[in-house]
Amino acid sequence: MSYVSVGLLATLWCVFAASSWSKARSRPALRAFADSLRPLPLLAARLVGPVAVLVTIAELVLVLGITWSVLAMAAGWPAARPGGILVLVLALLLLAVLTTGVILAVRRDIGARCACFGATQQPLSWRHVVRNALLLAVTAAALVTVAVAQTHPLSVAGVLISVAAGSVGALILVRLDDLVELFLPTPSAPLARPARRRP
Repeated sequence: MSYVSVGLLATLWCVFAASSWSKARSRPALRAFADSLRPLPLLAARLVGPVAVLVTIAELVLVLGITWSVLAMAAGWPAARPGGILVLVLALLLLAVLTTGVILAVRRDIGARCACFGATQQPLSWRHVVRNALLLAVTAAALVTVAVAQTHPLSVAGVLISVAAGSVGALILVRLDDLVELFLPTPSAPLARPARRRP
C-alpha cells in the first residue's frame, strides 16, 4: 500500500509542478492565467490578480508538501502519515474550488479558456471537468492509502518504479487536450462551390 501511495503522490506532484511552473515562470505567464480567470463567475474583477497569485502559491506549497511526503514515506518517518494526510486534504480543497469554477464556467458557457498548464486556445469544456474529477479521485485515493499505510522504510527500486508509474499518469492528465485532439476526428471544411459563369 505504501508503494501505491508513492505512485499516487508522484502523479499529483507532477501535475502541480507543471501547473505551478506554467504560471510562475514569468510575469506574462501569470498574467495569462489571471486573464483566464476574468470570465469566471463569482469572482470580482479586483480579485482576479490576487486569486491568480494565491492559486500559484498554493500549488507551489503543495509541490513542496508532496515532496516531503514522498521522502518521509520512503524513509519510514513516523510523521509521514499525519503530514501526508494534511497535504492531501489541502490538495483536495484546492482541487474542489478549481473544479467548481470550471463546472460553473462550462454550464454557463461564458467562453473561459483553460490556462491550467499555460496559455491555450482551448475553451473550458466537460473534458476539463473530467480531468479535474480524475485528479480529485487520485487525491482521494492517495489520502486513503496514506491513512492506512504502515510506516516503514521502502526499497529504492520500489519507490523509483512507483514514481515512474505516477509520472506516466500525470503526463496523460497534463496533456489531455493534446491527446483528445489527436484521437478525435477534426471536422473537414466544406468544399467551395464553383462560381457560375454569367452568360
